[in-house]
Amino acid sequence: MILRRERRGTTLLLTSERPQALNAINRELAEKLDGELRAAARDDAVHALVLAASGADVWVSGGDLKEFQGLDLDARGADGVLRLGLQLAAMEQAPLVVIAAVSGDVFGGGCELLLMCDLVVVEEQVELRFVHARMGLVPAWGGSRRLCERIGSARAAELLLTARSVTAAEALDMGLVSRLVPRGQALATSLELGAELGRLPRPSLAAMKRSLYEAKSA
Repeated sequence: MILRRERRGTTLLLTSERPQALNAINRELAEKLDGELRAAARDDAVHALVLAASGADVWVSGGDLKEFQGLDLDARGADGVLRLGLQLAAMEQAPLVVIAAVSGDVFGGGCELLLMCDLVVVEEQVELRFVHARMGLVPAWGGSRRLCERIGSARAAELLLTARSVTAAEALDMGLVSRLVPRGQALATSLELGAELGRLPRPSLAAMKRSLYEAKSA
C-alpha cells in the first residue's frame, strides 16, 4: 500500500506509506492522490482532506529522484515531472479544504506540496528546506511563485537562493505555515480542524476557498 485512506466523519485522511523512500512523491503516489482528490471533490459529504505521512523523521522529501532519473532526458521526461506538479496542484481548486499534517522534516518538492495546501499544521521540531539550489535544480511545480505569494518575494528569494533550513517557529513567524503544535500533535490537530470545518456548509467553504485563490491569482 502506497497511500492509506481513512474516512473520519466529514474528513478524508490520506497517509503516504513510503517511509523507506522518505515519502518521496513518485508517479504512482501522485496518481493515487489525484484519484482520491477527484473522488472527494464529487462527494458533498467531504469537507476537508488531511495529508499525512508515515514515519517520524520526514513528512515528504520531495519528488522521487530515483524514478525521475529513469525518465528520458528529453521533452517527454520533463513533461512527466511537470505533469506530477499539475496533478498535485489540483488540490488548490478542489471544493474542499486541504490540510497538511506535518510531523517530520520537509524538503524540496515536499515544500512545494505544502504550499499547495490551504492550511499547514506543523510540529515544533520540524525543519523545512527548499533544497533545489543545492541540487542544481529549480522548483518545477510552481514553488517559486507560491512561495512569493505566501511570504513575499524578499523572504522567498532568501530561502530559495540559500537553501537554508527554516525552523517550524520561523516558518510560522514568516507565514509559511498556519499553526505550530507540540511534537506528536500535528495529526490530531489537523483532524480537529477538519471536524470544525465539517460543521460549516461545504458550498460556503468552496466559495471562500475560490475567492482566496482568485485573490492570489489577481
